[in-house]
Amino acid sequence: MTSLLTTCLLAALLAPPQVEVTTLQGEPRSGEWRGLTESSVSLSQAGQDVAVPLGEVLEIRFRRDGAAKFEKPAVGVSLWDGSLLSGSQIKVAGKKVELTSPVLALVSLPQLDVAGIRFADRLTAVDDQWNKLTEKERKSDLLVIRKEEVLDFLDGVFVELTEKSVKFLIDGEEVSIKREKVFGLLFAPRQGASKAPVVRVELGNGDVVMAAGVSGSGETLTARLVSKVEVPVPVEHVKSIDLSQGKLRYLSQMEPREVKYTPYFDTTWEYRRDTNMDGGPLRLGNKIYARGLCVHSKTQLKYRLGGEYRRLQAVVGIDHLVASNGYADCRLVIQGDGKTLFEADVKGKDSPRSLDLDVVGVVSLDVLVDFGGNLDISDHLDLADAKLVK
Repeated sequence: MTSLLTTCLLAALLAPPQVEVTTLQGEPRSGEWRGLTESSVSLSQAGQDVAVPLGEVLEIRFRRDGAAKFEKPAVGVSLWDGSLLSGSQIKVAGKKVELTSPVLALVSLPQLDVAGIRFADRLTAVDDQWNKLTEKERKSDLLVIRKEEVLDFLDGVFVELTEKSVKFLIDGEEVSIKREKVFGLLFAPRQGASKAPVVRVELGNGDVVMAAGVSGSGETLTARLVSKVEVPVPVEHVKSIDLSQGKLRYLSQMEPREVKYTPYFDTTWEYRRDTNMDGGPLRLGNKIYARGLCVHSKTQLKYRLGGEYRRLQAVVGIDHLVASNGYADCRLVIQGDGKTLFEADVKGKDSPRSLDLDVVGVVSLDVLVDFGGNLDISDHLDLADAKLVK
């Protein structure tokens, strides 16, 4: 009996993970992970291997029971490309940064790829101050020191980081500071620093690897950074692989160039991004959407597309929060460069409908949620999963 139980447990541990592949067509495809190449994602569905063209894939999510536990990191590293890595030890010398990671083992990176090093956990009382410093335009390196609840810094040139000290050049003089007194280091941009990754790999411990490409099968993936450094990534620690960079943009990520509200009485309902009007999740029927807009009548949103996209896709309906009361009744009009692309009444009793509109060459997009036949009562229209596809 014990032997059979052990065998079953080993089989479960060694079995390939289950993945959910979201494509440009919308509906996800689920199956057993097989691998990823430069041209396709492979998974097994009902015992049959299926290859999904990479050009159609937006995201791969790995489904696992429970979450692995990791020790609190001693150091965090941010790269200019947006990658966020954590580890237990770090060394910087000879234009190389070596990070010992519980997930990625030993990672060796060119120093010019590194934007900052932080000797503290990501969640502290001075996070806002640190974030503002990272956004600060800098022409020299910064050595950051924490004094109780305040971060201060010195301008200079970084020289070396060891287990015990940080060497820093200030006004031409080299000083050595004990490492435990340093909160972090922020580097000035170096010529040739990596840019424009197209793949975002999120790991179970919260780390993010931004890459020019990812491939591999079995137990290990290889993430190729823009700097051409290859980083081995264990599949067991991968949470998701986002391949949507450059393929699409959600409307909730964009700033309208013009917003116009016309209240029916005296109340103005400002449109919401990625939430309903009460701040809860967007929900149409029994399905919850992480992305989208909730727009109340009468609201007009104008976006500049610049002719860069091919399709506008969304799921349209009255948010579940108010749909059941039967009052909602509004009119949705979508125009591209003054030409009507979609126009219809949307009511609370209606089933959600999918939109897939041709916006090839469209420079200006106009979204109008107008009053319907029942004043403006409960006119909470969701443009769920609204996205522009290139």
